[in-house]
Amino acid sequence: MAVAFPVEAGWVVFSRDGRAQFGWRDVETGAFYSEADGECIADAIGAVEFCSDVLH
Repeated sequence: MAVAFPVEAGWVVFSRDGRAQFGWRDVETGAFYSEADGECIADAIGAVEFCSDVLH
């Protein structure tokens, strides 16, 4: 792309059952939410922040 644009960071969230899913974090509560359905990931045990240079 010819124009640079800021993209906010997302998260890869790991849950207790071994699943990994894309998500976002509520900065006020610290809770993680699923990108797929918007539901809170109550059993999150860890997460890795990532930034993408392409948005679709």
